[in-house]
Amino acid sequence: MPHFPGAPRSERPLLPRRAGALWEGPVPFGRNRESRTREAARAQDFERFVEYVYAVLPSWGMHRMGGGPKMLEFGEFHSSMMAVWPIALSLQEKTPTTLTESDWSRLGEVFCEIHCMSSRTSLVGNSKVMTHLLPKLIPPVDREYTLNFLFRSGQITNGIEREWNKLREILEGFFYPVARSPLFQSKAEEWLSHTEQFKWDTSPLKIVDNLVIGLSKIEHPKLATQQSKK
Repeated sequence: MPHFPGAPRSERPLLPRRAGALWEGPVPFGRNRESRTREAARAQDFERFVEYVYAVLPSWGMHRMGGGPKMLEFGEFHSSMMAVWPIALSLQEKTPTTLTESDWSRLGEVFCEIHCMSSRTSLVGNSKVMTHLLPKLIPPVDREYTLNFLFRSGQITNGIEREWNKLREILEGFFYPVARSPLFQSKAEEWLSHTEQFKWDTSPLKIVDNLVIGLSKIEHPKLATQQSKK
């Protein structure tokens, strides 16, 4: 049975064939994996979502053999997602303009209870899980582009509450104001209506993320060269 690379034998039965198959061939199947993960979230299909997103995360750099980030075993990730699933579903129709303080509290609870990485740092991995689960509210955050662009440093101060506060700062101070801009909204509507041309523009917040990546590569050409070699 196809399985997540590096998973101990005892965990392999927990990752069904359909999710394992999504891992096969990261380049040709990348778009397929991500679109299926979003579809599972919209359908509120818990088992399918956790299987697919677990298979997608390595293609976003969250599990690198031979050094680098490492994900937790599937069983632990599955249990953490089960605990926050009802809260996340209650937030699916929320938007940046409709969030109440109570919603922010629930959003923070989801972030703080997700366990996907074996390291002490949660900001990058958890934001990427939530991007698929709550695309209207959470963009992916990483060190190389997001943090360097906004803070000129990719450093993350560990601690789940600190990392949630950092994510909220990023959302309220940058992503949400940009997404509310009338000029941006008009462009985003155009790009989202031409998915065959702008295939990575899957939500307004992901468009903002893509613009950050593009601008970062223009300002620092070495980043573009490094990415092209991956």
